[in-house]
Amino acid sequence: MKLRGFVPALALGLVLVCAGYAHAVSLTLQGETAGLATADSEALYASDSSGKSVLVTEVGLPSPDGGDFSEVGVPSMMADGRVLFGAETTAKNGKTHWAIFTGDPDRSPVYRVARAVDLKPSKDCAPELKGDPYPVADADGNIAFMANLPAKSDALVLDSHGTLTCLARLGSKTAQGHDIAVLSFGSPQMGNSGEVVFNAWLNNYSARTDARGAPIAHRQALLIASRIGGINELAVEGEYGPNHARYARPFGLPAALPSVQGTLVAFTAKTSSGAALFLYSGGAMARILPTGTLTPEGPVTYLSPGRPGLMTDGTAAVLAGCAREPAVFRLSHQRLDLRLQRGQLTPFGTELESLGDPVLAADGTMFIGATDSDDNEKLYELGGDGAFFEVGNQDLIYKISTAAHRHSIFTGTLTVNEHGDFAYLGGK
Repeated sequence: MKLRGFVPALALGLVLVCAGYAHAVSLTLQGETAGLATADSEALYASDSSGKSVLVTEVGLPSPDGGDFSEVGVPSMMADGRVLFGAETTAKNGKTHWAIFTGDPDRSPVYRVARAVDLKPSKDCAPELKGDPYPVADADGNIAFMANLPAKSDALVLDSHGTLTCLARLGSKTAQGHDIAVLSFGSPQMGNSGEVVFNAWLNNYSARTDARGAPIAHRQALLIASRIGGINELAVEGEYGPNHARYARPFGLPAALPSVQGTLVAFTAKTSSGAALFLYSGGAMARILPTGTLTPEGPVTYLSPGRPGLMTDGTAAVLAGCAREPAVFRLSHQRLDLRLQRGQLTPFGTELESLGDPVLAADGTMFIGATDSDDNEKLYELGGDGAFFEVGNQDLIYKISTAAHRHSIFTGTLTVNEHGDFAYLGGK
């Protein structure tokens, strides 16, 4: 179901390929196409130490690998304020290759971008990048990404200080004995000590059928993997979750953070009793916001499959629909608060028209991409006291796209770390 007022951009489908990082989460908007709508997103921007948005790199600029950047992938913020991203480089002879880089917005432009991962294969893991690897990182310097393997296989790869490990690949068995059939590119998020949370599809050996009686070949699942703990299932389509409801497809993109209780995970999914927002904490799964929940705007009728916002104390934020109108709710310690809704005034006197999925920083500040009534896509921040600003400055009349450096913003690629450092793709 596509609701009026919800921003269409990144798709759940884009992460499916067959064969944020500590304290960082990415804003990913919902949609139903199989690719990124980034035709105009030719440049990568990130905030420097003063909070100003600066150009990290763009298509056409030199790459540290030699040649020029010909495509820039979806970024993720690192805990230290650098931005991590995949990019394609085209050499002078026309050959192209993908690699993973970091961008430091506080360095001079010449030294701003550096190579982050050496793809030198290990004995059991020989990853190849044939497209955007969607890399994420944790505070310990571990980097996780999706890659291709020889023999037309795919893998979730962990780079731990130069050592490459294939945490999961097609055909890998979970600790519960199920085989992985498909990995979801673009879904990984990092939690505690190199743990990676991601979406995948498992082979289905049962006689289960869908509502039309057709056999179900694969079951969607939310998994967590690490070098020590192997691959474990957090939620699997067809199996029981909280409140004795069976999980059903689709599962939304997960948000994950490290916490004192272990890796914390939030995601949305359909169930046999309606859709819900789930929180995994301390080894237990809880249903914290089901459809049908009554709010001042009416009952919740829709929950976005994009990443929810998440904080280490379990506070979550989610894009929802009430009476078919979009709204953003924040849930903290069983308290549900309406934070934004369609029609609300922006700092510039326009009205919010379409809303993206929210991101939460450690201090409770909410970041969100939205389209206003003038059809402008902008990035906003909403403070804990309700103050509403455009991202990058708390001056009500400040705009990222000033006459001095006007550029388009692709809100579906916004990524924010615990300190409020941000990055996104945009036009030149």
